[in-house]
Amino acid sequence: MLPDHVHERHFAQLGLLKEILDETGLATNLLEKSDAIPLHVLMAGFQEDKKERERFLHFSFLPLNDEEIAAIQLLQIYSTLPFHLEEGKRDEVAAVLLEINTRLPIGHFGINEHNELHYRYVYSISAARSFDSEEVLEILSLFVYMCDMFADHVELVASGEADAEQVVQALRG
Repeated sequence: MLPDHVHERHFAQLGLLKEILDETGLATNLLEKSDAIPLHVLMAGFQEDKKERERFLHFSFLPLNDEEIAAIQLLQIYSTLPFHLEEGKRDEVAAVLLEINTRLPIGHFGINEHNELHYRYVYSISAARSFDSEEVLEILSLFVYMCDMFADHVELVASGEADAEQVVQALRG
């Protein structure tokens, strides 16, 4: 369990990140930790995908022991993909995710225990300084670009429209 001062620092930093995102026109919501949510979370809506489905970014600091790791903080950026994994497609999608993940400059695609597909990046920032607006926005731009570049490939297999072999060959082609 993290000390209260660490939670307070994380909440304040997410507040600063919220200000940066608000200035870009993104709709944001900062949620305080509670019995239902173990960590503070900043949520932000970002551009709809090609099929006009809503997408959201979730930001939270990963809990680190300040006594063991004092120089950095880890900010998780997470987005659930706006489509479902059809039953029996998990292994095929996993093969495609493995192929895609070898091409990503940041983050990775994955499948959680509830069969939700996501894209996740853990951003290491100095504990000695605050967010740099330009740096944050460039990271987010790259994050969204990776979602846009590869989500369609994942969806083809997740929906059963294509098999993993076809998509992997297309990625390699």
